[in-house]
Amino acid sequence: MSITTNIAMVRARIARAEAAAGREPGSVTLQLAAKYQPLDRLHEAVATGCTCFGHNIVAQLVESTQGLAGTGALTHTVIGPVQSNKLRAAMDHAERIDTVDSVKEAMRIARRQETRIEEGLADGPYPILIQVNSARAATQSGCAPEELIDIAAAIAELDLVRVDGLMTIGANTDDKGLVRASFGLTRSLSEEMRKLPGLEGAEELSMGMTGDMEIAVAEGSTLVRVGTAVFGARPRP
Repeated sequence: MSITTNIAMVRARIARAEAAAGREPGSVTLQLAAKYQPLDRLHEAVATGCTCFGHNIVAQLVESTQGLAGTGALTHTVIGPVQSNKLRAAMDHAERIDTVDSVKEAMRIARRQETRIEEGLADGPYPILIQVNSARAATQSGCAPEELIDIAAAIAELDLVRVDGLMTIGANTDDKGLVRASFGLTRSLSEEMRKLPGLEGAEELSMGMTGDMEIAVAEGSTLVRVGTAVFGARPRP
């Protein structure tokens, strides 16, 4: 099937999940996971009205933002780990980093944002999501769930970083109960975090992918990250 057809099918899945959960239509954003996708496929996605892209690889983020320039108001975020030597490029080309899991990393972002403001490249705090390892999986990044509130409170004190919400990958298993539990835990942590001073509006909840987006929507996701259902099996460089 074409990318256009696949996107229509994913949008229909999201709409059905919203309805089943009693949520407002359009309350969940579709973010396309662009890892290893060539520019022509991203252009096709933009032509269908997709405006939100997530990038695991900073070099591809740079290429994509440059290659898609002039095609409309698009949002690019980082959904993979960012090495220190790639932070400048990541912040210069992405509207947000969704994988911050420590105060130390947030402080690096704050220092870089201070420089960006001095250079006239920014005029306020840089947006982030805090990544939570809700499945406690050794193969996943993210802070431990029991550490999230302390980390969020400390980051909230940084003037040049803005916490927009949480991100999680969730349990990587066919056991839907475990998947639901990991997403439910993240939702509960989000509710608790938003009781902290300055974080009342940190409502973004990025969770759910091709195989589990319906469960994520039922558990309160505001943004699902979808690659395979749109682009097919991920190509290799």
